[in-house]
Amino acid sequence: MRYVSLMLVTFLRPCRGGLVSRSALRPASSSASSVLRRTFVRSRTPAMAAAGGAASTAKSYMDTLAETDKDGRLVRSPSLFRNQISDEPDARFKPATGRYHLYMSYGCPWANRCLAALNLKRLRKAIGVSVVHPTWQLTSPETDEHKGWTFRDPSDPPLIPPSGYGSIAVDDLVPDTVNEAKTVRALYELAAANEKKQGHGNGDAGKKFSVPVLWDKEEGVIVNNESEDILRLFNSKFNEFSEPGPPTPDLYPQHLVDQIQEVNSWVYDHINNGVYKCGFAKSQKAYDEAIDALYVHLDKAEEILSKQRYLCGSTMTEADIRLFMTLVRFDEVHTPSHTYTHTRTHTHTHTY
Repeated sequence: MRYVSLMLVTFLRPCRGGLVSRSALRPASSSASSVLRRTFVRSRTPAMAAAGGAASTAKSYMDTLAETDKDGRLVRSPSLFRNQISDEPDARFKPATGRYHLYMSYGCPWANRCLAALNLKRLRKAIGVSVVHPTWQLTSPETDEHKGWTFRDPSDPPLIPPSGYGSIAVDDLVPDTVNEAKTVRALYELAAANEKKQGHGNGDAGKKFSVPVLWDKEEGVIVNNESEDILRLFNSKFNEFSEPGPPTPDLYPQHLVDQIQEVNSWVYDHINNGVYKCGFAKSQKAYDEAIDALYVHLDKAEEILSKQRYLCGSTMTEADIRLFMTLVRFDEVHTPSHTYTHTRTHTHTHTY
């Protein structure tokens, strides 16, 4: 694999619960075509599909997360918590070892970009990590039907997915040892309550209980739940707490900021978020627009990487991590769950 560097593969651990197969990290066979052959068979997305086994699993996921406009296009709401960590004297959240905790899911590409940065910067002793179960469950069955991330111990019995079909056992879960919460929703509600007590908020936890979450153990609140922010905080604010070893990579070097931001803009819009635009589309027009743009920009990434090692030249940056987290899940997760048809990503010989 040319683009998936050994350093990234070493530090990234995909979920063994079935969401991301380790086979996705194997090199493509020598017989794989070097040209992406698109079939462009127009298919219905899970949001449009009829009920049934696998489709109903996807539908419970879509119904909880999908945010679409009147034309059926995915429109994401902004992250609610966007606090920064700073060493300024009057900063509320300052760099420290042992103060912060990351909540994440191995099945979530947005959360995994944060875990990659944390590992590449050798911060596992400075910042704790909890890992949710990869299937969604009822988070407050006594009050409503919301389904979301839950915490489990690896020794707990397998969980039945929301569809009611099968069961999933996972051996690399990490329970919440900080708050002993059973759901990510509970974290948001606890954080909102604590913010209100401290005079920093109105007690509103929002309606979207997503990962990643960067938690402040000192105040008992959410510092940030935007993956881009968390990645950059790990990159720049905790260098003094890295474990001993060779210099860690700067994933957002100042001389490449403009180039990184330009790459991030189309990778996010058409690839990272593009796969969800396909899966969450609630109209054929929205689906067709999203899938066409997805393939065009996969080709663009392939073209760039046919000429240079990384997206922004000879240096690995956050742009590469952001693209990688979608590509490594492309065949194993996005293809079956978002019901679009194409040749496997390993036929892109430079991106995979």
